[in-house]
Amino acid sequence: MDRKTYITIVLLIVIPILSILYKLNVAELSLLPVAVDDTVNVQVVISPKENVAISEVNFPIPKQFIQSKVLKSNTKTEDLEFRVLKKQYGHLGIWEGEDWNSPIGYYAKIKMLPYENADPEPEIPTPTKKPVTKEPYYLSLKHYSSEELILAKKLYEQIHPYDKDNVSSAKQIYYFISEEIINTYKDISLSDTIRLGSGSAYSQALLFSLLCRMRGIQARTVAGFDLNKQTEKDNKSKITFWNEIRFHGKWYFVSTYKNVFASSVSGYLPIWKSVEEKRNLGEDPATFRYTAYITKSNVNRYNFKEYSEEIASSNSFLRYYSLYSLPTPLQNLFRLVILIPIGALVLSVARNMIGIPTFGIFTPILLAMFFYETNLWFGIGFFLLMIGLGFFERYALDKFYLLAVPRLSILLTITVLTLILFSILNEEISIFNQMSVTLFPIVITTIFVERFSIMIIEEGVMHTMVTLLGTLVIALISYMIFFFGSLQILFFTHPELLLIVIAIQIFLGLYKGYRVSELFRFKEIFKS
Repeated sequence: MDRKTYITIVLLIVIPILSILYKLNVAELSLLPVAVDDTVNVQVVISPKENVAISEVNFPIPKQFIQSKVLKSNTKTEDLEFRVLKKQYGHLGIWEGEDWNSPIGYYAKIKMLPYENADPEPEIPTPTKKPVTKEPYYLSLKHYSSEELILAKKLYEQIHPYDKDNVSSAKQIYYFISEEIINTYKDISLSDTIRLGSGSAYSQALLFSLLCRMRGIQARTVAGFDLNKQTEKDNKSKITFWNEIRFHGKWYFVSTYKNVFASSVSGYLPIWKSVEEKRNLGEDPATFRYTAYITKSNVNRYNFKEYSEEIASSNSFLRYYSLYSLPTPLQNLFRLVILIPIGALVLSVARNMIGIPTFGIFTPILLAMFFYETNLWFGIGFFLLMIGLGFFERYALDKFYLLAVPRLSILLTITVLTLILFSILNEEISIFNQMSVTLFPIVITTIFVERFSIMIIEEGVMHTMVTLLGTLVIALISYMIFFFGSLQILFFTHPELLLIVIAIQIFLGLYKGYRVSELFRFKEIFKS
């Protein structure tokens, strides 16, 4: 490799790296759009009840927990002043003003993570060297009334979980509540739940937390949203309740109402992790009503809109020259087109390094785009059918001694008629789902079938079938690359990375060694 080639390759690799470093450090842009898998939009609308005029209202708003990462938030305050009271176990939004009488609201975009908990191992009690002088917060009973404590003590003696380790004791309390307390959707107090043996998710969670604390197990009642029972019609959701208990320094999910103990669960969005302190979360407020709307925002894997806004708000020249500044239809086109050089790179490796034969240079890539634009199984089926029809059509038309252009025109007509028939049949009996018809099958198959029939005549059936197989293999690999979302977004966000592809292609173009297929083909020569 001469000096000029070496310098060219180095420049092609260094320029994209410097460009990305500029975007990250100077323009202060993100490397990629924010992933929106398991991301939800939460909107809470709070309205005063009739004939009620108050000057302050408070409602828990999402904060950063292990299970929820707040990506974006804002509030509708009207003429009210908004402030946030931040606590370890939750954030409280407080609206203050004069005669609040119109709806207010809060919006947040949140990335949700599951409770990834396995069933805890039983605790092995260890003697403590020092007596505990301060009662841990999540063992405190001060937020329970004297009546609740008296009733709970009698129930605790009935369950008698004190002769086991903490894990077994918590399970015993859990099984008692989930099996002996009847579920009800009515609002019911903790005292009535103990007396009547029936309770809501709210009162059951409070009871489980109280009995665990009496046993010396750290427990808390969590308020939040359960997306698993969300209504699909209007995306409305109501606050529900569950528990978290602490073993070995880790919090575990528990729901006596849903019969879940220390298991991995998803779809639970916590907003307040100390309901014992704020008991009115489980009761219908006398002054206002709320409506929560929760929708999943993972329309795409990545949030292109937010990244476009990030680029547009930057002071860099990139806001004028980024692909994100193009209209949406053009962006969708370039997200596919920009991966064609990657497919060409795969083709170069397959042909020059491995020695896989293909029909033409770019036919496998065009076939991959055909499969991508229509449907994989439809594309393969239609492609093989047209090869068979074209093969027999070629032999039939040879008897008329036609010129090349009329013969190709007849083949094009047959391709169009076959595509029409395929579309009508698919509409009637739905053979292929999500099939879309484009110009690719007409153009590609017409040209390909002509070359296929010529190769059979000139080079024989065996060599033609091997070349056909190689073409399909490269087309399928390229097809899978087109569906590699992260790679697609990486090159769309940083198209200068295509310069590195050119550098690799130069390396491949300079290769003059043996192909892998030749090592097998000439293995007898190598042995001698």
